[in-house]
Amino acid sequence: MLAFSVLAAILVSGVAVAYVAWPLLESSPAPVIVENDRLTDLIGRKDATLTAIKELEFDYNTGKLSDSDYARMDERLRGQAIAYIQQIEKLAPESARMDDRIEAEIAKLRKTGVAPAPAATRPAPAPKQAAAVRPAASTPQVAVVTSPAAVPAGTRFCTNCGKPVQPTHKFCANCGAAISAE
Repeated sequence: MLAFSVLAAILVSGVAVAYVAWPLLESSPAPVIVENDRLTDLIGRKDATLTAIKELEFDYNTGKLSDSDYARMDERLRGQAIAYIQQIEKLAPESARMDDRIEAEIAKLRKTGVAPAPAATRPAPAPKQAAAVRPAASTPQVAVVTSPAAVPAGTRFCTNCGKPVQPTHKFCANCGAAISAE
């Protein structure tokens, strides 16, 4: 039994060493990745500018920036982003045409109201005629409690905003305040 274990260990070790050493012993040259450095640089700058716009909007919404500072900085950053996008479209015009084709395909699918089915699966079921209209995600649903008898026993409320919280929550889902364990 010991000989079998030793033989198996040697075999597994030999396979592992061969797997690791094989690329080192291969005589073909390594593949060279050729990128358009200018295009890569422009895409990186565009992404950084778009991130800066998001951060600027966050700072403005949290009250860290005045209206005039926000307007000035937002105009400058959006101008930079537009300039980068235009330069990218000059270097890679096929990407601009691809966006137009994608948007046209989306518009066509929205008109028909049917989502495309993946090729390897069966067709999607037809949409129901009497579908309930869901409220927008930005409109919170708040239950108004008119009497203490209407509140279920064991319901917890946030001490900061007064919204009901689940018994297992440690933070309020509405305002983020810590919920004390009572």
